[in-house]
Amino acid sequence: MTPGSTECAHYLPKRIIVAAALVLFCFFPARAQQGELSRPKVEVKATFGTSGFGEDDLSYPHVVAGGSVRFYVTSRFSVEPEYLYMRNSREDQDYFFAPGIAYDLTNPRKKVVPYLGLGVGVFRHRGRYYGSDFTTGQPRVYDTSYTAWTGVAGGGVKIFLNDRLFIAPDARIGFSGSEATAHATISVGYVLSGRSRRVR
Repeated sequence: MTPGSTECAHYLPKRIIVAAALVLFCFFPARAQQGELSRPKVEVKATFGTSGFGEDDLSYPHVVAGGSVRFYVTSRFSVEPEYLYMRNSREDQDYFFAPGIAYDLTNPRKKVVPYLGLGVGVFRHRGRYYGSDFTTGQPRVYDTSYTAWTGVAGGGVKIFLNDRLFIAPDARIGFSGSEATAHATISVGYVLSGRSRRVR
């Protein structure tokens, strides 16, 4: 290495630090000029996860997929209709629709927002199993389809990746018909209206 290159290498870290400081100096005032976030008004979520059914050990695991729309009524309180499709197999599928309510435990303008949720709605089970006739012993298909009321309660936390895009791990317990249920999901959400920067 030549003396000139040694000198350049000596000053390179200082130049990087100065350049980074200038970038940060320019960046933060620009963010400040944009102002504070407004409160959220409408959010949408796509939900994925797993659920269990049963009175004892919540067996019969199902894959869950669905979505919801959240409409804020006040700065923290909102209504949130939700639809979930739950599948264990071709012979065991469930459909869940529940208008619900949600409440943010902290300021919804923050980057991390824990919340509580409660929903009551309709649960549709479509199922069948293969067995034998009790009298003749011949093979028989039993239809186990039914529709019932459902209810869930729980909570989660929204973690914002930027001003509007967030992920939200969530856990709920409740009932569907006569069975206990538990859901563990994660959602990808987006604020359609609100959480915008107010220009000062």
